[in-house]
Amino acid sequence: MGTGTRGAEAPVLILTKNAFEAVDISDYLMRRGLDAVLSETKIEQCAAFLNDGLPPPRLVFFAFPLSDPAARDWLFTALSKNWRIILVNGDTAEPELQSLPMLTRPFKTSHLDAVMQMVGE
Repeated sequence: MGTGTRGAEAPVLILTKNAFEAVDISDYLMRRGLDAVLSETKIEQCAAFLNDGLPPPRLVFFAFPLSDPAARDWLFTALSKNWRIILVNGDTAEPELQSLPMLTRPFKTSHLDAVMQMVGE
């Protein structure tokens, strides 16, 4: 689904303003054996992840509000690269985003398990 190799060495990105949310998702992923996890709480710092010289991420949890133009641009750029993205609290009526797996707050382990299964992890 994405570009390049998506192996165990490719990181999972957690992009959210909420540091506690990032820790919760990161802890969950580490319990599943995914140790390469990177998180960022400022959308302005996320541009580096889009660098074509880097391997694509294994998966992206994206929780920045789509009302923020920088967040929206980042998301659509990642989608154009065919990255696997899970929207966190991504309730949207936009047709091009409705097919994405969505995780709604507050979430439990069972919700994370379900969304991970949806993306084939």
